[in-house]
Amino acid sequence: MRLSELKTGEKGVIVKVIGHGGFRKRIIEMGFIKGKTVEVLLNAPLNDPVKYKILGYEISLRRKEAEMIEIISEQEAKEQALPSESSDNEIVKGEYATYFSDESLKRIALGKRRTINVALIGNPNCGKTSLFNLASGAHEHVGNYSGVTVSAKEGYFDFEGYHFKLVDLPGTYSLSAYTPEEMYVRRHIIEQTPDVIINVVDTSNLERNLFLTTQLIDMNVRMVVALNMYDELEASGNTLDHHLLSKLLGVPMVPTVCKKSRGIEDLFHIIINLYEGADYVDEEGNINPEVAKEIQDWHHDKSCARHITGIFHYRNKEIEYHNVGEKDDY
Repeated sequence: MRLSELKTGEKGVIVKVIGHGGFRKRIIEMGFIKGKTVEVLLNAPLNDPVKYKILGYEISLRRKEAEMIEIISEQEAKEQALPSESSDNEIVKGEYATYFSDESLKRIALGKRRTINVALIGNPNCGKTSLFNLASGAHEHVGNYSGVTVSAKEGYFDFEGYHFKLVDLPGTYSLSAYTPEEMYVRRHIIEQTPDVIINVVDTSNLERNLFLTTQLIDMNVRMVVALNMYDELEASGNTLDHHLLSKLLGVPMVPTVCKKSRGIEDLFHIIINLYEGADYVDEEGNINPEVAKEIQDWHHDKSCARHITGIFHYRNKEIEYHNVGEKDDY
């Protein structure tokens, strides 16, 4: 549910701010933070703007801005609350009953927040679909936009207490909106607003692949670059200082080899950091040294590698079995 759907006098708890860049930072600075209760005080005569109360302050937002804030209403929270929680809240009487009710709302909202929407974007034949299959396994279905012949696969998996919803978008060389694939990908980024974007690139052909990367950077979205097929770069005798390239472009980069499940855990660990607010660059475009150091340490510290109950290795064998002789097109 979005904040714009609440009526005057209704309350809700913030799950997350869906926008990116300057808009998201401004909204968070105004106090619209995960887990906080917000109340609708007044709707303007034309229903725009709307006055809200949060953290003891009264703040007005335009309805379009409120549409970018995901919440859980009191009614939704009561429907999702566990029976034990409901009975406990009914037992408590008096002035403290409201407090426990707010705490229950907060727990449910934060639990819902642990779903991360991720979009996979990259050139054709960059290994994007292999990464998608490796993570999602058999949990997938195909989604379409009306009036468009191209489609995207959707899947999900769980990692480190988070539920990932993955969308494998059609392969495209740019976001210029000239072809159906380009229009589809661009519309998905703008209309669906994924929490984090994985830009999958073919490391053996960086010059061609990074053109799309620069376009995504210009859109000011939260993203991480998966330097896929990294083993082919190493086999050719070439080397790449991906930490330096990461700093130059201002986005985190992770070497990956899908057929060997290499770098996949690192990739999703960084996605969690980005989702939880560990911005890689600040408002002035400078690299956040703490986040950069953590990412660098994560690459080198083998003891940090957590296993996802072996699903990556298991699913990889299945993918190799089913895709013998097939080429990763999109």
